[in-house]
Amino acid sequence: MSFITDKQTIDDLNIFAKSGSDSIYHIFNKTYTQGAAALLDELFRNPLSDEEAINERVAILKYFRESKMEFPLQGNRFEEAERYLANTDPRSRLSNQGFSMADFKAATQSVMALMEILQGLKVFMQDLQAKVADNPYAAEVTKVLALLNSRELELIFADHGKGKISSGKIVEYDNILRFQQRALLEKILQHIYQLDVYCSIAKVAEERGYQFARALKRDANRLQLEGVYHPLLHKPVANSLEMTPDSNIVFLTGANMGGKSTFMKSLSIAMYLAHLGFPIAARHLEFSVCDGMYTTINLPDNLAMGASHFYAEVLRVKKVAVELGAGKNLFVVFDELFRGTNVKDAYEGTISIMEAFAGKPHSLFVISTHIMEAGEVLQQRCRNMIFRYLPTRMENGKPVYTYTLTEGITDDRHGMIIINNEGVLELISHEKQAKKIQNTFTADKQTVEDLNLQGKFKQQSIYSLFNHLQTRGGEKELEGMFTRPLNTPEQINQRSSIFAFFQQHRVTFPVIRSQVESMEDYLAGGAGAALPAVAWGIFAKKFKQALFHNAELLQLQAGQSVTIEVLQAFRDFFKELSGKEQLSVYQKQLDTATKIIQDSRLEQILNAPEEQLSLMQLIRNDYVIRHAMISEMETLLKLIYELDVFVGVAAVAAGEGFVYAKALPAEQMILDMEGFRHPGLKRGVSNNLHLTRDRNVLFLTGANMAGKSTFMKSMGIAVYLAHMGFPIAAKRMEFSVKDGLFSSINVSDNLDMGYSHFYAEVLRTKTVAQAVNESLNLYVLFDELFKGTNVKDAYDATLAVTKAFAENRNSFFVISTHIIEVGEALGKACRNLQFSFLPTIMKDGLPTYPYTLTSGITSDRQGMIIIENEKIVDIIKANDPLTPQLIHN
Repeated sequence: MSFITDKQTIDDLNIFAKSGSDSIYHIFNKTYTQGAAALLDELFRNPLSDEEAINERVAILKYFRESKMEFPLQGNRFEEAERYLANTDPRSRLSNQGFSMADFKAATQSVMALMEILQGLKVFMQDLQAKVADNPYAAEVTKVLALLNSRELELIFADHGKGKISSGKIVEYDNILRFQQRALLEKILQHIYQLDVYCSIAKVAEERGYQFARALKRDANRLQLEGVYHPLLHKPVANSLEMTPDSNIVFLTGANMGGKSTFMKSLSIAMYLAHLGFPIAARHLEFSVCDGMYTTINLPDNLAMGASHFYAEVLRVKKVAVELGAGKNLFVVFDELFRGTNVKDAYEGTISIMEAFAGKPHSLFVISTHIMEAGEVLQQRCRNMIFRYLPTRMENGKPVYTYTLTEGITDDRHGMIIINNEGVLELISHEKQAKKIQNTFTADKQTVEDLNLQGKFKQQSIYSLFNHLQTRGGEKELEGMFTRPLNTPEQINQRSSIFAFFQQHRVTFPVIRSQVESMEDYLAGGAGAALPAVAWGIFAKKFKQALFHNAELLQLQAGQSVTIEVLQAFRDFFKELSGKEQLSVYQKQLDTATKIIQDSRLEQILNAPEEQLSLMQLIRNDYVIRHAMISEMETLLKLIYELDVFVGVAAVAAGEGFVYAKALPAEQMILDMEGFRHPGLKRGVSNNLHLTRDRNVLFLTGANMAGKSTFMKSMGIAVYLAHMGFPIAAKRMEFSVKDGLFSSINVSDNLDMGYSHFYAEVLRTKTVAQAVNESLNLYVLFDELFKGTNVKDAYDATLAVTKAFAENRNSFFVISTHIIEVGEALGKACRNLQFSFLPTIMKDGLPTYPYTLTSGITSDRQGMIIIENEKIVDIIKANDPLTPQLIHN
C-alpha cells in the first residue's frame, strides 16, 4: 500500500524548493551520478507505509553509515557512459561501415569507461558480500553479482586488464554493450544508482549527526520523539514530544514568533523522512507507521476555483476528513486552523473539527491555533488531547522566545509589542522624508505575485491574458511594459489612445510568427560589412554548395526571400494605415517606419519583379538589407514588435469588452471605477468604487467566500493595468496617477529568515509604512490585516495601523478584516473612511453570495454553516471506531 500525501504537504515541508539549494532533498543529494539524483528524487516522492520495508531500509543505511562507505566508482565516468548507452540508433553501430575516426575514438572511450565501471563494481561487490551477510543489503549484492557474472558479460571481464584492446574487440564490445545486452546494462546501472544513493544518505547522516528512526506497527499509534529540530536552520532549538492512543492529539498554542510553525515543520519533516527510512534531525524517534501525511501550514487561496482563504481551509480539512472516514491512519498537521475567518466561526469550527478528530484514535494530529479559548472547552471534552505551548518571556519590555515546548495553554499576547518594536506606527506618522523622483510606477514582488500579474507560462497570469502576439520580440516588449508601468498621465493616456486607435479600426497584424522569425534569423547575420566582403562571403557559400552540397547559400536565399516578403507586407500595411482616421496618435511611429520602407535602396528591392534572383542580385540585396541598412532594419523590427503589442492587446480589449482608463494628475486624488471586475474570471461580478481625498480609506468586511479577496485583486489589477495604459475589465475608470501599488493578500511565513506568519505580516506592513514615510503616493491593499495573530492583538493592531495610515491623505487604502468591531472604533476616530461590505444572503438555510459591494459593516458569520454544508464532521465520523469513553460532551 502506497503512502498518501500531496503537493501542499510537499511544499509546506520544503521537500523540493524552486532554487534547490534550500530544500530537504538538497541536504541528502550528495550523489555522484545523475541517475542516482533522479532515483533519490523518486524515493522522496514515494514514502513507505510498511514498517518492515522501512526498518529494512534503515538497517541498510545504518550499515553504510557505520562502515563509512564511500561510493567506490568514478562518478565522472558515468555521464560519458550514460550518454553512450542512450544512443540506440542501430545505424550508429561500429560494425556498420561509414563511421568516422572521431566516432570510433569517442565510442572507444565510452566502451573503456563502461568496462572500468563494471570491473570496479564487481571487485567492490565481491569484497562486500561476506561483510553484509547478516544485513538486508546482502540480497542486493547477490542480485548485482548474478548480473555481473552472467555469461553474456564473460568476454568483457575476460579481456579487461590485458592491455590495449584491438579495434575489432572494440567493435564487438560496442555491439554487446549497446545493443545485445542493453537491458542487462540498464539493470546494473540501476543497482549502481541505488548504491550511490545509499552512500550519499549515509554520508549526510554521519556528517550532520542525524539518527535513524524505528518504525512500529501501524495500529500501535505511538510517537516518541526526542530532540527534534529543523534541518534547514543554522541554530535550531530541539524539542521532544510523545503521543500515544490516549494522547494522539496535540493542541498547540503560543505567541506570534514563538516558533509554532517551525516546530510543526520540524516534526513533520522528521515523520516524512522516517517514512522514507532516512535519518532524521533528532536524537531519537519511534513511530507507528501511518497510511499518509497531510500538513496545512502555508495555504493560499485559489481564485481559479472561487475559493477564499477560509474556504480553501475548509476544503483542506474535508480532504483529510475523506481519508479519515475511509479508515486511513494519518499524521495530520494544521497550523492556525481556520485563521481565515472571524473569531466566532474560528472558535466554533476549531472545537467542532478537533472533537471529530478525537474520534480517530489510530491517527496522530497536531493542531495549532490562536483561539486559546477553544482549548479550555476541549480540555473538558476530549481525554485523548494534550496541550502544549511555546512560551514567551519579557525582558526589558521586549519579548524573548525560548522555542521550547511546554505543557499547558499560553496566554501570551505580544502582537502590539512586535509592531511597536519594528517602529511601524512611527514610520507612518513621523515627519515625511523628501520625496524621491521615480521614473516608473512601483510594484514589488509580493504585489506582482498577489495579483498574478507576470509570467508567460504562469497559469492564468494577467500577462498571459494579453499575450496573443505573433513575434518573440513583441512578447519581450509586452514583458517590458508589464515590468515597467508608467507614472505620468501624459504617457499613460498617450499609450491608451494608441491601443484604442488599433482597436477602433480592428487592425490585423499583416504577417505570421514564422515569417518574422525567419526575418530575425536572416538579419542576425548582418554586421555592416562592405560590399566586397559581402560578395566574397556569398561566393564562398556558392563554392561550398557546388563542392560539398553545403546548404548555407540555400538558407541565405530563403531567409532573404522571406525578409523581402515581410518588408513588402509591412509596406502595404503602413500605406493602408496612413488613411485611417485619428492616426495622429501613431503618426510618429508611422513616419519612422515609412521613411525606412521608402528608402530608395530598399524600394528598388521591394519593387523588383518576382523572379529567380541572379547571384549578383542576391549579393546586392544582402548588402543593402543586412549591412548598409542594418541599423534601419533594427529600428524597423522594434517598431514591428511594438505594433504586434498594440494590435494584440487591442484585439484582447475588443474580444473581452475592456475599456481604457483616463489618467489624472496625482494631486486630484480621485479613483472612480464603474463596473470593474476580475479579468481572469469568465463570470466575474462587477462593482463600483469611488475614493477621494476626503474618503481615501475603504474599510471592507464580509463573510468568508463573500468575495473580499477577489474584489481587492480586481481593483489592484485594474490599477496596475491602468498605469500601463492597458485596457481594463471595467465600464469606466478615472484615476489619479500614483507612485506605486502595494498589496498584502497571500503573505506566507519565511522560515529561512525566522519569520512567523504574523511577523511576515508586520514586516509587510512596515514595507508600506516605509514607502509612506518616503512621501510616496500609493495604492495600498491589505487583505485580512494581521490574520496570523490572536484576536486581541489583531484588533489592537488593525485599529492602530489603519488609524495611522488614514492620516495620509495622498494615498488610497483598502483594508479588509474579519474583526468587524474595529470598524465601530474607526468610525469614531477617522472621518475619511468609507465602510463597505460584501453581503451574504441565506436561501433555504444555505449562504449565497451576490459579490456586490454594499455600504456599511457586515454582521454576517456563516463559517460554521459552510463547515456543516461540507459535512466534514460526518465524513470524519464515518466508520468511527472510537469507544465512547474517549470523548465526553
